[in-house]
Amino acid sequence: MELFIIGQVNMSKIDTAKTLLGLAKKNPGSYARAAKYAVKYGLVGLRDRFHDEIVMDDVALPSEGLEPGSSTGSVCFSIVMPVYNVDIKWLDLAIQSVEAQTYDNWEICIADDASTDQRVRDYLQKKESEKIKVVYLEDNQGISGATNAAAELAKGDFIALMDNDDIIHPAALADLFVAATVEHADLIYTDNDVVDEDGNRLAVLHKPDWSPDLMLSQMYVGHLVAFSRSLFESVGGFRSEFDGSQDYDLFLRMSAAAKRISHVAKSLYSWRAIASSTASNPDAKPYSQFAGQKAIQSYLDSLYGKDECRVDETDNLFVYDVRYPVAAGTLASIVIPTKDHADDLKVAIDSIFAKTEYPNFEIIVLDNNSSDAETFAYFDTVVSEHENVRVVTSAYPFNWSKLNNQGISEAKGDVLVFLNNDVEVLEGSWLTRLVENALRPEIGVAGALLTYPDGTIQHAGVVVGMGGWADHVYKAMPAVHNGNPFISPMVTRNVSAVTGACMAISRSCLEEIGLFDEDFIVCGSDVELCLRAMKYGKRNVYLPGVRLTHYESKTRDAKDIPAIDFKLSEAMYRPYVAAGDPYYNSNLDYMSCVPRVLSNKERLQRSVGARMEVSVPEIRPLHFVKAESERRRLNLLVPSVNPEDIFGGIATALKFYERLLAETGMDGRIIVLDAVTRVGSVSERFDGYELYELGSEGDAHFSIVNASSRNAADIPVARGDWFIATSWWSAYCYQSEYGVHFSRGDLEMNPLIYLIQDYEPGFYAWSSNYLLARSTYTSSTPVVAVFNSSELRQYFFERGFRFESEFSFDPMLNDKLKEKLVQLNGRAAKRRQILVYGRPGTPRNAFELVVESLREFVEACPESSLWEFVSAGEQHPPVPLANGRYLVSVGKQSLEGYASLLAESYAGISLMASPHPSYPPLEMASFGVKVITNTFVGKDLASFGDSVVSVSNVTPHGIGCELARICEGYSAEVSCGRVNARYLSDEDLFPFLTDMVKSLGL
Repeated sequence: MELFIIGQVNMSKIDTAKTLLGLAKKNPGSYARAAKYAVKYGLVGLRDRFHDEIVMDDVALPSEGLEPGSSTGSVCFSIVMPVYNVDIKWLDLAIQSVEAQTYDNWEICIADDASTDQRVRDYLQKKESEKIKVVYLEDNQGISGATNAAAELAKGDFIALMDNDDIIHPAALADLFVAATVEHADLIYTDNDVVDEDGNRLAVLHKPDWSPDLMLSQMYVGHLVAFSRSLFESVGGFRSEFDGSQDYDLFLRMSAAAKRISHVAKSLYSWRAIASSTASNPDAKPYSQFAGQKAIQSYLDSLYGKDECRVDETDNLFVYDVRYPVAAGTLASIVIPTKDHADDLKVAIDSIFAKTEYPNFEIIVLDNNSSDAETFAYFDTVVSEHENVRVVTSAYPFNWSKLNNQGISEAKGDVLVFLNNDVEVLEGSWLTRLVENALRPEIGVAGALLTYPDGTIQHAGVVVGMGGWADHVYKAMPAVHNGNPFISPMVTRNVSAVTGACMAISRSCLEEIGLFDEDFIVCGSDVELCLRAMKYGKRNVYLPGVRLTHYESKTRDAKDIPAIDFKLSEAMYRPYVAAGDPYYNSNLDYMSCVPRVLSNKERLQRSVGARMEVSVPEIRPLHFVKAESERRRLNLLVPSVNPEDIFGGIATALKFYERLLAETGMDGRIIVLDAVTRVGSVSERFDGYELYELGSEGDAHFSIVNASSRNAADIPVARGDWFIATSWWSAYCYQSEYGVHFSRGDLEMNPLIYLIQDYEPGFYAWSSNYLLARSTYTSSTPVVAVFNSSELRQYFFERGFRFESEFSFDPMLNDKLKEKLVQLNGRAAKRRQILVYGRPGTPRNAFELVVESLREFVEACPESSLWEFVSAGEQHPPVPLANGRYLVSVGKQSLEGYASLLAESYAGISLMASPHPSYPPLEMASFGVKVITNTFVGKDLASFGDSVVSVSNVTPHGIGCELARICEGYSAEVSCGRVNARYLSDEDLFPFLTDMVKSLGL
């Protein structure tokens, strides 16, 4: 149906011969197959097959061994298939692949477009049934007309497009069902591969998540595509004037109307490479090139107005170049920080004036402590020769972020272009392209194609999480069109970030999202600005038409990068290291800048990035000093307030603190004991708070104090100060100081409000930490205890712990998870997926016991091969179970990602050696997961919801048998939300607060 090009691998005949020799030594079977292909296709054809078929022998494919019709759901899929004079064997294989679906709520809708081969009609008449509908057209209507006719037969909720000579994977519809129901998508696409006539995989394309700018450059979504029938009908179906690129035209129109576009990162569709197919022969339908251009222009006209935008062809077939309007008089300000290196700077500025076609620009050179006489001589020369060049003094220690922020304040332009001093412009339209894209209201930051002096790629977009940090995809590859196994570097596409060596952003966007984060000194703030733009709903775009040489060395020495940049970057990249970059693909190797598919073995041997090791400096003291103040103030002792740490216990502590502030009208001070608080974290989450370092406090009514260097200075404390401890070490620090000042009589201190969220001595084997944590419950310091569950309060009572007064509350579902749960409307689509709360670094979560239980299940249950095993909570390498099955970690998820995992998982295991009810089994049960958890002393969650299984005999065999029983009852769709009503309610989480405030005289 649709022309969709997969690029060729650049491999010389010598390279091919060397690779063949290596394969012969390593794998004779692969060598034999390579020799066969060399004879059949020649070396040029063979090189396309090396990466994706020979080298990828053990690449992970979608799950095998699933039985046809083994699951069903409420969504019916109509497979729409136009047919015209197709070879019967290909058509039969296509239909067989639908009949083999594990998901059985489907129908095939076929329109025979007046085939002249009678055998086609005879075959179709034999295949007609209740599930295979056929209409026979009297006149040939072309691809759009025939597909519309087939779609008129459809009664399903979703339509999926399929060519009559291709095949879909047995799990294809099951995965589409999950995307449609769990993600509420009305437009879905998947990865795909290309197979030859024998069914051998020739190539694979792993795509990014929805990338609108890529879609305007190339019809990258290809197959498999599915969409709601109502969406299809609302845009009027296919249009015959776009035959050849009718899918392109349809998808563009539907994308503008779709509520949610979802990408399934699995190769679920196989394109058949036969002589007449565009999958093997890009010249098979040359008219498609012009139809695609026409489709994009029509879409742009509908979006921006007729002839406002222009779409051009490029040197690469089926790759297009969209140009956007720029209002007359728009000024571009080019900001270039520099220190000496006048020769590099001269090359950059000379190339700007020699090449740039855009007429209205200024250059601001920020002189950051230059000292060479030649530099100042050049400054005088360039300013005298060009009236639109200014040199501004920046006499302070190097800080890339601060320099660019100064440049912004000096600039007069509508668009800011940040440029390194070691670049050279290569083509005339570079600035025009940056300006026209930066001005688009939906765009955050626009970036360029930067090449090394030898012509290879230095930057073609940043993948966040690559290498465990962030890196430039395609780095050191030739700057040529190559679209396999990922999108070509020569195609415009959306990216999570671009490099600050050349990036453009509009002034209006900066005013909306803020300036560069000056906490970053040398590197990282360019990526941070891009990611912040995404948080504000913007898209960042990489523009291969903006091409410059970057004279940076291919190997960069990191020794001069400050530790703070690494620390801030690690925190910033952490979600991407765990979950991946949406504009890359999880099937690709994040440890390689060259896009390559991870083999099955590699996938199981490594995770995307390194684990972060955390150490807690427990008993470093806080030092209080008496202050004279009449103000009443509530002080929260907390480990961190940075966004990446605000979940679980810290999130609960902040809620409690903020509610208590609202109830009492006190001033507020948050004392951060462990993590260094970032300026951006305060402005983002704590409106109205001033950030201070320990010992430098002002008189703000609401403040955050960095106290990670606890012995650096004293903390002023007055009679009106009340403290909330949120961990055993924060209670210990307070109690130690209380004892000191009580014995001296120099400071009158109030009782400690101790938010107890678990029995923390149980976090440690009997040890020093056990004794120290326990001591905070037996201290002579007056304590008001607040327990986060009635079970925990009872546990303390039974063990003889007593406090001045005690209060408790019970957990409630996180607001964002509750929002996602409501969207499910009481029903969730389920995969054959077992979700475990896996934290090998946290002994109380019994990770080893969970793994042994899964092994029991795999070994004892014949159907275990149908199930996937996913671990969430902490990044860890894949864990072998049995029979070739693995427990694979997805790390710590965002709330949105976690909600999707909960919604799609059928069964779960979450254990906790603690009297406090762990949140994960409660969350799992809320989303309809059949979850196994454990009793512990007085804790028994069996009554929480009807999908909770609470086991008292916690053994691998017992849990494995229980899991097998649960999985026998698998259903593709289950009810959700059937748990304790208060857990899902909108009631007050802290109903005791008013009484507590009265009793304490607050």
